[in-house]
Amino acid sequence: MKLPAFLRGTPQVFRQELFASVKSVRFLIMALVSALVIVGGSYGISGLGGGFGPPPLVVWLHPIVDTNGDHIAVAWAADPFGAPVAQGTIVSFEDLNTSTTLGEVPTDSNGFARLNVGTAPVVAAMVRLGNIPAASITQWGSPPPVDFFFLVNQNDLDQDGGYDDLSMQVVDLTGAPVAGRVLLNATEVATLNPNTGFAWFSLPPGESNVTLEVAGEPPLSQTMYVGDSGGATFLSGPDFVLLIIATLSTLFISIFAITITFDSVSKERVQGTMDLLLSRPVSRTGVLLGKFLASFAAVAIPVTLVNLAGIGVISAASGKAPTGSFAAAFVGYSLLLIAFYVLLQLTMSTLAKTGGTAVLFGVLIWLLLNILYSIVTLVVASVFSGGDPATFFRIQQYAALGNPSAVVGNLISLSAPVDLGFFGGGTTLDAGLFAGAAVFWFVSLFLLALWTFQKKAAE
Repeated sequence: MKLPAFLRGTPQVFRQELFASVKSVRFLIMALVSALVIVGGSYGISGLGGGFGPPPLVVWLHPIVDTNGDHIAVAWAADPFGAPVAQGTIVSFEDLNTSTTLGEVPTDSNGFARLNVGTAPVVAAMVRLGNIPAASITQWGSPPPVDFFFLVNQNDLDQDGGYDDLSMQVVDLTGAPVAGRVLLNATEVATLNPNTGFAWFSLPPGESNVTLEVAGEPPLSQTMYVGDSGGATFLSGPDFVLLIIATLSTLFISIFAITITFDSVSKERVQGTMDLLLSRPVSRTGVLLGKFLASFAAVAIPVTLVNLAGIGVISAASGKAPTGSFAAAFVGYSLLLIAFYVLLQLTMSTLAKTGGTAVLFGVLIWLLLNILYSIVTLVVASVFSGGDPATFFRIQQYAALGNPSAVVGNLISLSAPVDLGFFGGGTTLDAGLFAGAAVFWFVSLFLLALWTFQKKAAE
């Protein structure tokens, strides 16, 4: 089929440009970096490579009252699984009301350190192992309803992506560890270590009744709820991981697109082949469209494969795939972002006289849209809001429409499951506004690239 006159040369330029891009070293490097970042990030954040595991050092602090009425701060320092720190580890106590250091005490063989803090009402205990700090705060008030103190911490101890692991530490009213057992829905799941008073166990999804039984004391029960994903759904699960990966991916997609496209036109001018190309039976629209499609394909194919691989890794690591519509939106809107940056860089490459200038233009574009724009809109919102938080918020929300990167980011965010909205960020604007902005940006950038090429290509 014969192409219209204004598209003459598109297939030929497309094949030539695509072959040149794919065989280049920069294509191989960017594809490899993208794979490492997206696939590696999917693996790590999903939990197999560390993810959001527990803190390596924990301090448990109890407010004991001595027989003479003095306040005794009893600290226990251990790893998240209850192994005490080495004997002699220094625990620093501070009066938070006066910001005064009350004393430094070495831990005993079981990780305990205690200090008479007089009448200080609020005290912090701090421990540092190398560059790992940990701290805890306690205050004295009404005595507990039972004759022991207990502290509870919910975390992802087994690093399965869910905050469904419960650890607790229990001491009597003198600060000594106690023995006891823990029941989950009337079934024993753990016993307190008699030397440390520590225990941990995992909670199942749904509502559970946790009961602590200490010898000679009435049972203490508490009802707890864990979401199906093993915790608050916006803090764990495959959709949350994919949301983070989408943020990383959009940054690298823009760099990838700029790297492949930066000299698409300028190199023709530097090598003296532009005049030869335009002297052939081709149209300038056809040449520009061929270069656009070639650069787009050179970036879109590896990025799509990498994104799909990342989704696969998340699914394998989490045992559950991300929501289908969210995953599809992530892949689709990534292609839209590629188109935006390819068109932007085609315009800059046409204006650039040398390859160095084209690189500089690409760096400036990336900085402007990914860093400087946010700073500028922050300043503008601060100036024009007049100190009104609501006006400041709305200015920033609408400012996102003026940045093609932000448009794509918000479209991905709007496609995410509702639960992820609790994570913060995103937008309150209607999805239709961003869809319209996406169409506007694509048409405007294409027409700008075409107009610039028509006017400047042969100069």
